[in-house]
Amino acid sequence: MASNDRQLHKGAVGYLELIFQSISFTAPAIAVTATMTGAASFAYGALPLTYVLALLGVLSAGFVVYAFSRKVASSGGYYRYIERGFGPRFGGFGGWVYMLYTVVGATPFIYFETALAAQYGLQILGVNLPAWSWYPFGIAAALGAFGLAYSGIKNSLKYSVYTGALEMLLLLVVAVVILVHAKQPFDPAVFTTKYSPTGWNGVALGLVFSFTSLAGWGSMTFLGTEAKSAHMNIRKGVIATILVLGLFFLFMSYVMTIGWGPANMGTYYTNFLPGLMLALQDGGMILAAVMFLFIVNSGLVDTLAIINAGSRDMYTMAKDGMLVGKLAETHPKHKSPHMSLLVNTVVGLVIFTFTGWYFGPFNGFIMTGLWTGTGTIIDHILINTSLPLYFRKLKQLKLSYVLVPLVATAIYVFALYGSFLSVNTIIFYGVIFIVVWLVAGAILYAFKKGINVTLEEGEEI
Repeated sequence: MASNDRQLHKGAVGYLELIFQSISFTAPAIAVTATMTGAASFAYGALPLTYVLALLGVLSAGFVVYAFSRKVASSGGYYRYIERGFGPRFGGFGGWVYMLYTVVGATPFIYFETALAAQYGLQILGVNLPAWSWYPFGIAAALGAFGLAYSGIKNSLKYSVYTGALEMLLLLVVAVVILVHAKQPFDPAVFTTKYSPTGWNGVALGLVFSFTSLAGWGSMTFLGTEAKSAHMNIRKGVIATILVLGLFFLFMSYVMTIGWGPANMGTYYTNFLPGLMLALQDGGMILAAVMFLFIVNSGLVDTLAIINAGSRDMYTMAKDGMLVGKLAETHPKHKSPHMSLLVNTVVGLVIFTFTGWYFGPFNGFIMTGLWTGTGTIIDHILINTSLPLYFRKLKQLKLSYVLVPLVATAIYVFALYGSFLSVNTIIFYGVIFIVVWLVAGAILYAFKKGINVTLEEGEEI
């Protein structure tokens, strides 16, 4: 049995809070108004098509997590799934990849996204700030999220539930306003490559960013130790979250494309917050100002959800001897993995600072977004492959445990292919870092000593 200073708060998280951990990770307001520009910059007017493919991909991947959660519910989340199928060393590599996704990629990525959203959003509303103002906004998001996460999982998720529900309701109101003012509210051609200047290549690269905006639907799995009735609630919660988020983002991508004009999407991505511009144009200043506040808050709760998941990945790996043991400590009162939270936040701030000032904040946003998208794709490919291996060990292998993961992997490989279609300096440097990170992880866990995987009571049925 682990000592009390290495224990999380068991049974603290209910079903609704699990749902909003994953919803908050996607940051609907900021994803709809900002992250979609990444997908649109390659897919143009075929933006909704990328979300159709992304929904198919995450539904297939969701089946994998659904099947795993019947047996495994752990604070290790994806790391534990990979470890159960492949064994400890490959599992350690999977956890290392998840760190690329969250700690190294998503944490600074959302700092950039929140900072740029605040800066550009105020400009759209008529308030001009100095060029350097992106930096303090990112710092504020980092510190605010760390404070909430440090105070314990219950406090952080209560905040996410209340603000997240209002955020999605507001976005639906904005969507209706935009459609009412659209010249042609119905155009099924946006679900084809008609409006994609480079055809399927543009759709493939756009799909990387669509996956990035949807990424996080499975982050509730990292609350497996802290959730009530974890095996059942995570299983139900993952499917519910994917359906809600997938259909919501598909609808919102259609609204934004129609509102801007499918043939005009070449200018959509040149504005960091085109969704806010449409809200101001069609709904007026009051609606746009309220939306702006929720966009900034969306960045805060997204940061919170990211470090909640990333820190628990590191916490569980540290308990298994995969990382420095200090990262497995929890706060004596709040039961949060405070050392892992601190490291996650500090690493994110260092990368945010270096890439932002050296490459510029927008290029830093693109680079860390590439790490985030690539990390989640590789991690899900590993999970998909791990599922049949795990159930084969249990002698409970079914045909669906082989076929559905293959479908999910095929779609994720298509997105991974898209990651490397764009060749520019930022993508080049970003890809070099990914290769170095993966090679370093492979070497580290091939020769790592002191690995001691010990499951807690109830972690595996």
